[in-house]
Order: sequence, then structure tokens, then C-alpha cells
Amino acid sequence: MNEDWNSAASGPTPRSAKTARELFEIDKQGLHDAIASAPDILFVAAAGNSNNDASFNEDVPASFRLANVLAVGAVGQAGDEAPFTSYGPTVVAHANGYEVESYVPGGARMRLSGTSMASPNAANLAAKILAINPRLTPAQVIDVIRRTEDKTADGRRFLINPKKAIEQVAASH
Repeated sequence: MNEDWNSAASGPTPRSAKTARELFEIDKQGLHDAIASAPDILFVAAAGNSNNDASFNEDVPASFRLANVLAVGAVGQAGDEAPFTSYGPTVVAHANGYEVESYVPGGARMRLSGTSMASPNAANLAAKILAINPRLTPAQVIDVIRRTEDKTADGRRFLINPKKAIEQVAASH
């Protein structure tokens, strides 16, 4: 163990990298199993801000392929992809996450950017859908969101459309 601490300043050793990977796998599997064991709960996850494939990066929980996880990427108010947003096959919705007016501790307001700013927009939409029809499962809520999204011309982004989603749920309820 002393060897790992002494070499920390010069970078990771094969031993420390192996240990880090083992700990990451334990953490990832534990969270995966916890979310999978709660199929009646919808988890809305920020996709990540690495401008990379969330699945390839193993972003947790955005990389999980579970019926109750909705991974959300970020776009600007005009629907253009934010330069930082993660993407990939598990990112199935996009919402405004660029310069979102936010409150910070102490009550001050700031404009913040990130998929952590986008995912609350999708969580808000999911809550409205469930308020109209509380019998929907997480997979059904995700399905409504996906069926009512506006796909961008390049096919990379799926913009949530709250108006269409709410109208569809209200009409079918």
C-alpha cells in the first residue's frame, strides 16, 4: 500500500489502476442492481458532460440499459446540441441545459450549463405525465416522452416536447 501512496504524485501504477477499476465495478454494479430492483421508480439521469458516448465512458447511471432509466442530454434553447453533452444509445432524450437560470446556496441566481441542468426538465415532464395518469409504469412514461419527442434533422438529438407529451397522455386517459 505504501508503494501506491508514494507513487501517487507520478501517476497511477498498474496496481492502483487495477484497484480503482475493481472499486468502480463494485460501485457501478451496486447502483445498477439497486435501480434494477426498483422497477416501479423512474430514474432520470444526466447523460454526462464529456462530449463522448455515455455507454463507452460507462457514465453511471446514464449508461445503464434499464427500462426505468431515462438518460438526458443537453441542448441550448434553440435545440442545438450543447458542445459538452454526452450522447450515445442510452441517451434517449434531450432538454435545455445551456445557461439555465439556477439558484445557488444563499439564494443568488446564476446561469449554469450541463446535463444536470437538462435532466430536471425531463423529470418535470415525467412528473406532469404521472400527475395525469399515475398508473403508468416508468417504461410507459419513457415511451410517451420518446414518442412525442422532436427529432433533429441530423438524427442525433431527441428534444422533449412537453406540450405533445401532455396532450397525448391527456387524450388517452
